[in-house]
Amino acid sequence: MAAEKLTRGRLAQIIVMLTLLVVAFFWRTLVYTPGLTIIDCEGERGFCGTSQSQQLIEFAWSEEQDNVIFSVVSDKKPHSAYWGEEGSKQIEISDQLDRNGDKITLTWQWKTQDLPRNPMRFNLVFDRYQFKFNYPKSE
Repeated sequence: MAAEKLTRGRLAQIIVMLTLLVVAFFWRTLVYTPGLTIIDCEGERGFCGTSQSQQLIEFAWSEEQDNVIFSVVSDKKPHSAYWGEEGSKQIEISDQLDRNGDKITLTWQWKTQDLPRNPMRFNLVFDRYQFKFNYPKSE
């Protein structure tokens, strides 16, 4: 094959394949999104994050009468929030948003009867970090 002449057809084939490879490379580079880093947050209150995450958040669960309240203090607003492992029940980002300098406090509040049947976790997604909060156990 190395001894064959470079014909117009062979040159066109090389140019087409090279163009496809370059386009595929740039397309994949532009639409690349890294996988989520999952961070488990234990307890009913405290700080959550890892040494690798750029997102450290403070969280707290509380129950008042028939309401469940979950609040998060962070330096940025999450772009997704949902119950469960597979995200079956979408919850709108809370309208209750308070800013204190560069910190954002978000608060979600639900009636106990509006919660999913067996709520195990509440998940928040910040960029490429997914925080998983264990729902507080009833006593």
